[in-house]
Amino acid sequence: MKKVLIALCIFVLVLAAAILVIPSFIDWSGHRAEIAKKIKEATGRELIIGGDIAFTVIPSPVLKIGDIHLANAANASSTDMIAVEQLDVRVSLLPLLAGNIHVQSIRLIRPVIQLEVLENGKGNWLFATDNTASDDIETTKQSNDPAFIENDTSKTSSLPIQIDNLIIEQGQLVYLDKANDIREDVRDINSRFAIAGLNGPFEAGGTMLVRGIPLGIEGSIGQIIHGRTASFATQVRFAHGNTSTRITGTLVNLAEGPKISAKLDLKGDSLAGFISAFQKTDEMAGGLDRSFSARGEMTYGPNGLSLGKDGLALMVGEDRGTLHVEYEKKETKQLNVKANFSKIDGDAWLNASPYQVIEPTPLAPVITLSTKQSQQGSRISAAIGSVQTPAQKSSVKAPAAPNIPTDLNATLAINIDALLFKEQAIRQAQANISLTQGEIALERLSAILPGAGELTVLGVAGERAGKLGFDGTLDLNVAHLRGALDWLQIDTSHVPLERLQQVTLKSDISLTGEELHLLNMETKLDGSTLNGGLTIALQSRPSFGASFHLDQLNLDAYLPAQGATHTHTKNQDNAEQTGSAKEPPVQSPAAPVLQSLRLLNTFDANLELSAAQVVYRKQTIEDIQINATVFDGKLDIQDAHIKQLAGVRLAAKGGIAPSEDGYHANNLFLSLDASGFTNAATLIGLQDALDWSKVGTGNASITLNGPVLSPDMDINVTALGTTLFAAAKADLLPLPKAEASINLAISDFAKLTQGLGVSYRPRGPLTKLDISADLNADLTQTNLKNIVAQIGKEQVSGHILFKQQDRPHLDVNLQTDHLNVTPFLPNDPQTTSKTPTSNTSQPSSQTAPPSNRWSKDMIDFGFMQNMDADLQLNAKRLLYKKVVLDNLVLTGQLKDAELNISDASANLFGGQAKIVSKIVAGETNDVQATVDASGLKLKSLLSQTGSTTLADGTLALKTTLVTQGKSENDFVSNLNGNGALNLNQVSVSGKNSGGSLFDILNLLATLSGKDPAKGLADIAIQSDITRGVAKLSQASLTSPIAGGSAQGQLDLPKWYMDVSGTLNIKQNALIGLLAQKAKMKQDYPFALKGPLDAPNVKLDTGSLSSGGGLIIPLPDKLEKKGYGNLIRGLIGASGGQTQSEETTTPTTLPAPQSDSETLAPPPPPSAANDNTLPLSPEQQLLQGIGDLLRKK
Repeated sequence: MKKVLIALCIFVLVLAAAILVIPSFIDWSGHRAEIAKKIKEATGRELIIGGDIAFTVIPSPVLKIGDIHLANAANASSTDMIAVEQLDVRVSLLPLLAGNIHVQSIRLIRPVIQLEVLENGKGNWLFATDNTASDDIETTKQSNDPAFIENDTSKTSSLPIQIDNLIIEQGQLVYLDKANDIREDVRDINSRFAIAGLNGPFEAGGTMLVRGIPLGIEGSIGQIIHGRTASFATQVRFAHGNTSTRITGTLVNLAEGPKISAKLDLKGDSLAGFISAFQKTDEMAGGLDRSFSARGEMTYGPNGLSLGKDGLALMVGEDRGTLHVEYEKKETKQLNVKANFSKIDGDAWLNASPYQVIEPTPLAPVITLSTKQSQQGSRISAAIGSVQTPAQKSSVKAPAAPNIPTDLNATLAINIDALLFKEQAIRQAQANISLTQGEIALERLSAILPGAGELTVLGVAGERAGKLGFDGTLDLNVAHLRGALDWLQIDTSHVPLERLQQVTLKSDISLTGEELHLLNMETKLDGSTLNGGLTIALQSRPSFGASFHLDQLNLDAYLPAQGATHTHTKNQDNAEQTGSAKEPPVQSPAAPVLQSLRLLNTFDANLELSAAQVVYRKQTIEDIQINATVFDGKLDIQDAHIKQLAGVRLAAKGGIAPSEDGYHANNLFLSLDASGFTNAATLIGLQDALDWSKVGTGNASITLNGPVLSPDMDINVTALGTTLFAAAKADLLPLPKAEASINLAISDFAKLTQGLGVSYRPRGPLTKLDISADLNADLTQTNLKNIVAQIGKEQVSGHILFKQQDRPHLDVNLQTDHLNVTPFLPNDPQTTSKTPTSNTSQPSSQTAPPSNRWSKDMIDFGFMQNMDADLQLNAKRLLYKKVVLDNLVLTGQLKDAELNISDASANLFGGQAKIVSKIVAGETNDVQATVDASGLKLKSLLSQTGSTTLADGTLALKTTLVTQGKSENDFVSNLNGNGALNLNQVSVSGKNSGGSLFDILNLLATLSGKDPAKGLADIAIQSDITRGVAKLSQASLTSPIAGGSAQGQLDLPKWYMDVSGTLNIKQNALIGLLAQKAKMKQDYPFALKGPLDAPNVKLDTGSLSSGGGLIIPLPDKLEKKGYGNLIRGLIGASGGQTQSEETTTPTTLPAPQSDSETLAPPPPPSAANDNTLPLSPEQQLLQGIGDLLRKK
């Protein structure tokens, strides 16, 4: 028996050993087909095991299967529903022998599970067997069918099972619903689960990426007591903001309907960091970078949800509040939410520095990752890759219509006692919202604002044409507007106190998910009313439409009174002091244009703006209209005008659009039309620039095409009898420059100068002036080329070049064939002293009277110190008054404040003249000049200069002059130099008006029997000039009639001459007879005194050698011609008046014979003269001379 027992034991041991050892030698991989068949019978899906299958029993049962793929449902997006790279299961052996299942570990490496809602609306997780169609599978669970329904010992006990570690390593879970465009992808799942039994307790923990957000979960459920009650604790951790949420509580009534009673504790270090997990941005408002928390109790069950009597205690930084939520499940659900805040510090939220979003610290893993890597070419890689495919191919559908529940009534009440903003409180901010039968009503949104302001918004929201919309009203009333503006830190100290008192705003509101409409807006401020509407598109690119009309606005009422000072804030003063120490940066002229144009790319707009009347600076601006659109960077001005702006109409139309090379103007037309400029000039502060009343009417326009920074421009300006047209091309980059063809037509030159406030008035009359030129200009130079100035039938051409450099340089080169400058001479008459006639007596004093001929006004030579110039003028003929200059050449150079006229020459008065001069501008303004003239015809000189003296001959002049000063008076008074004047073959034609030496020559020629029209005399004068006074160093007269010399001076500053001399009368028959009978002298002193242009001529007659006087009666006509005194002076007669014809009847002598100068004897006396004494021979001679002169 003993042997039998031993043998039995040995057999049992061998059998046990065989059972434990033999499985290790079985090739389980060869049974893949049988396993796949059983799985397909159970699920209806193909199972593919691509790796090896290994099973061992000692030391404990271990099952390893590699590369597992469970096929997906038909018509699914991916091939596999489940793919696992490796499955490892380890079970304890001894509990298994006792009938208990104790799993030491289950490890799933890189599992990929794809859950998908198919086109038929069913999930791919619903399996079908061979005997039952998938459509017949019932998967709905009842509340009384939990996996752990109860723990009643009177009933059948559940299978004892324990799992120490269920590990998922680098797993992925995908949920896809194409019909609703939903895709959820949870990646990097590393988790651990533990189950003590089917009735608990349970533990779980893990980390994962949900929508890219790192998330950590830890939780536990205690043992289920009587199948009804269990305690639980769970914590959800976010890496962003170091945020965690912990919920602890109790689950009750698991069979009838679970009910949760728990405590909630949510906290985080940074609300900004937490929000950054859901809002992808690089920067957030700094006020959110504060700690936050929410703590309280909550209950949830089949009948609803409640946050407890006290609600949740909310905290963000220093702000505190409470949140109450009550949700009841009835036939119609009821949700009530109420939030109360005693204070919210808005300044702390708005003034904090921006929060810079950073990547959070990764969450610590809860498992230890295996070192096993996926095999190259394994089908698991393909399975993971296939997960991406559905998302890439899925199409984005338009948002579904709003689904506002109709079986839910809800209320939301928000109350903020004080909202601090800009250091003042917005009080009693309230919002009451209700939901009833699918309609959301904004019952009240109100607040009391600083400045006694009240804001109220009411309205209703609901479905509008398949979209959620809101319709309501807005009412704003600010009774103390100045207080509100002060609160907003808008300085109103410069606005009169009676203004900015109250403003009201009323508007209808229409809001959809796409647009905000403010309709029927009416705003009233200080008697002005603004009506209209505003539409704002709710999109990333600002887009709006505005239509407003202003009835009237008096801007003058808001301007500070004269003499009022503006109060600066401390910050402004500091800014001004700081800014005064720095030079403003140099900015390209194109920069403001570019900045303005870039704004067009930032928004879209449709504008219709108008104003009936605006008063500014006591000027009325009427009918302001702007109709324009801005879209996709393009500005289109349909109509923009100001009908009346202080007598001026302004208008604009056209467009600006972006292109590849920048912005382009498209027929951008700007115009100005003025009935007068006086009021407009006052409006813009230019009232003192001109006498605008003399400008009259005018208009201007400009049309721009092409690139805005280099446009083509057509410019038209008409004013003051002048029209300017320019076809120009401007270019602002890299530096401003322009090219233009300009034409200036002046029809009224006098009106132009008068309107520009120039005292110069042309003598005129001027024919139309037409000036054309080609202009090239940039920051360095301005070049006027191809100048053609048409002045009537005359033409001037040339070029003018101005260079902007360290010393600006002007180059002028003009040519003309014929030019009459007389009409351009000033028309203002020069003041001259009235001079007496030649026979008016003058005082004998040698002191000259003062002269006002020379102006003492300062002459500005500053331009010579500020620039250099080259001057060239050529004229074939130039007419100055009656003076004709032929072949005029003027060449000069201005350099370093020194003007050198190297050549100023011309043919004039039948001769030639040349001037060389130099002017040095400075403290004294030095002038040097040399004049050389020869061959000048005296007759031409006298006639062209307007003299009534009839004389002829030739004239030569040489002089060298120097002077200095700052006015005409200075230059004349400081004149020094010398000169020589020679008159040759001087002849006289007839009697000249006024007194002059030529009258003496004419008389002497008559007395001597010479022809006055033939050369009579040569005159030579030399003088030295000192301080404006020319002293005659030599003055001589040589002629067949007389000879003589003179001395004296010409005082130019006083415009006075004092010259005296002696004439020596040469003998002939007549003179000899006169000298014998009248005892006439041969040497006679003479004097010329008085103004230089009209001196008094006097011959010193003295007395006859006999000491008596000879009364010579002369004919009245001879006396009127002025020869009476001269003749008497020559023959020594007294200066008494001749006897009248009434008392003395002159006897006419017979005319001289043609071939002889001998007079015929007198006729016999008539009977009527019997009592008359016979005339003496002298009397008869002189009477004959009178008759001779009377015939002339």
